[in-house]
Amino acid sequence: MRNWQKGMLAAAVTVGLIFSSVGQVPALANSVTTSTQKKISKLVIDTKTVKLKKAGTQQLTVRVQYKDKTTEDVTQQAEWTSSDSDIASVEKGLVTAVSSGKTRVKASFGGKSVNVPVEIDVISKLTADQKKLALSVGGKKQVNATATFSDKSTADVTAQAEWESDDTEVVTVANGLVTAVGSGKAKIKMKYGGKSVSIPVEVDVVSKLDSDKKKLYLRLNTTQSVTLWATLSTKEKVDVTSKAKWTSDDEKVATVENGVVTTVGSGKAKIKATYGGKTISIPVESAVISNLELDTKKATLKVGESKDLKVSAVYTDKTKVDVTMDADWISTNSSVVTVVDGKITAVKAGRATIAATYNGKVVKIQVTVK
Repeated sequence: MRNWQKGMLAAAVTVGLIFSSVGQVPALANSVTTSTQKKISKLVIDTKTVKLKKAGTQQLTVRVQYKDKTTEDVTQQAEWTSSDSDIASVEKGLVTAVSSGKTRVKASFGGKSVNVPVEIDVISKLTADQKKLALSVGGKKQVNATATFSDKSTADVTAQAEWESDDTEVVTVANGLVTAVGSGKAKIKMKYGGKSVSIPVEVDVVSKLDSDKKKLYLRLNTTQSVTLWATLSTKEKVDVTSKAKWTSDDEKVATVENGVVTTVGSGKAKIKATYGGKTISIPVESAVISNLELDTKKATLKVGESKDLKVSAVYTDKTKVDVTMDADWISTNSSVVTVVDGKITAVKAGRATIAATYNGKVVKIQVTVK
């Protein structure tokens, strides 16, 4: 081999060795990197709990903590997942609230993972602005509902809440508006976000009944109005005359309708008024005559003289009625004294007894003729 050929061969071998070494550099570098890679201790998220309202967002940051106590932000490199994406979604640490409820988001990196709870529109407390209601039939009252969320914020949820009454014959409720339809007790309930609140309602619940008449003395075929007052549990006093149930224990003596008592026969009866579970009784005496009364105790006449007598019926209510023309009159000795419609006439000297009878009662007077 000639000298110039030997030189060319040596140069080619040198170049080959150089290129061969260059090809081994990356492998050597990878070997060094692997041998010097840090070991991961754990992952840490900067927030313990995420609390959001619908459509709200919150950015999370995840850091890797190495065995040598150093840390590194790997938010962008980590794999993020949500256990329920219908409630909250997550992408590169950005949590987006989708619907109300609870879920968890997880960040994974280097074989480690960490998760954080997420609460969307989760209510910690539901309250009403009324603790108890007392209404009269036909009355209305608005009740408002307030939700306190887990993030301590509050919102009026009156329109969104579900409202119900456990007795619609006593009260009804719609969007918090309570309407009293009948006397009694009931409860209304509002529900929202898994929470509920009950409110007791009393409609015309009576603690006591009173009437403006304690006893009635009436003549036959007369009327008298009685007013009925109810003291409610709220201490309010209301006229319930037209709302009460009225009855008579003897309708042959007295009848009653809406507090108006009418006597239809003589005797005694009891009128009862019932309202709100309470009852009151009112005694009624109808057309009861206690006695007859003459306007003169005794009379002395001369033969041929006349005198008009007047007889009155005295009732148990202390009233008096002139019954002179209605009474039956008799004389025990018409040869001495005659009587017609209360007018006595002396016929001859002597004595006679004049009697007036009315409704089973009798009154007498002694007449002397000189």
